[in-house]
Amino acid sequence: MKPIKNTITAIFILSTLLLFSQNAKAESTIDKTYKQNQASYTNYHDCIRLYKLPFGKLYFLAQSAANALNYEIKEMQSRNGYLIIEAEGREFLLDISAKDKTYTYLKLTPCDNNYYFNPQIPRKIFNYVDLHFNTDIKELKF
Repeated sequence: MKPIKNTITAIFILSTLLLFSQNAKAESTIDKTYKQNQASYTNYHDCIRLYKLPFGKLYFLAQSAANALNYEIKEMQSRNGYLIIEAEGREFLLDISAKDKTYTYLKLTPCDNNYYFNPQIPRKIFNYVDLHFNTDIKELKF
């Protein structure tokens, strides 16, 4: 009688573990589907903006925007105006390029050139720059 009871208990435990592992796989699939639905196509034209600011000031404002929005700055090059940031698990290139002495472009490009990402990412960066447009940039001396 005991061997049958132990066998039934073992089968019950194994079937329960199998059921939980299938639920875990289903949850990860649901999470992936949710993330795909959350990331919609972002138009290229929504990722570029022309500012009436000199190159240096816009570079520092873009760097400040990435920092304020808690995006991780992976790499930066101030001479050419490049910032590589990580936002929502993806890497983006923030490119600051001067048109002339008074006008400068700010462009956000996904590093994998896949424009299926949250359109709020460029909007947040541009809104931050718009809000701090008139802020004075001061050099810190140590």
